[in-house]
Amino acid sequence: MPKAYQVQDKYFRMAKEEGFRARSAFKLLEIQDKFHIIKPGQMVLDLGAAPGSFLQIISRIIGPDGLVLGVDMKEIDAFQEKNVVTMVEDIFNTEEILKFMRSRDFHKADLVTSDLAPNTSGIKDLDQGRSAELTESAYLIASKVLRRGGTFIAKVFQGEDLYGVMRQIKASFGKVSLYKPDACRDRSFETYIVALNFKPDKIGS
Repeated sequence: MPKAYQVQDKYFRMAKEEGFRARSAFKLLEIQDKFHIIKPGQMVLDLGAAPGSFLQIISRIIGPDGLVLGVDMKEIDAFQEKNVVTMVEDIFNTEEILKFMRSRDFHKADLVTSDLAPNTSGIKDLDQGRSAELTESAYLIASKVLRRGGTFIAKVFQGEDLYGVMRQIKASFGKVSLYKPDACRDRSFETYIVALNFKPDKIGS
């Protein structure tokens, strides 16, 4: 049985202590420890980036030779790091995101991360369906910007619609896994899709 909901659990407190903008930093750190997806010098696109905790981790690892672009409908507080660029945009406006990337000489990404989540209603099937829709949109963007061999990770709520999303993603990646970091709240239905070795010629097959 899931534990009682705690707004300020240990990951919330740790995020404050370590200067992370949100507890989700620890989710990405766990994914990194297991799959080693972020590397120095990479070009990374982070969708659903506000308030910027994924950007903090990615910026630190890719270093000065890399670049990460964070996209969210909400304004993201400015970063001092020169390898972080942000834009305010709806992720369903794919062409606007691609246009902005090109303006930054950012044509192909090594990694696309998505921490997108819907505004929850409390109705499980509805929330899960909305989460799947967001993940499909993130995958559409990833399929347009990832280089061959690239990586896609995305948060998604577990439920019936998840398997349709997984089928789409599996068709164009060499290996696809589901992974739930310990930093996810016990009562949460969220998990992460980790898709490795992008194969652009397999899209839609």
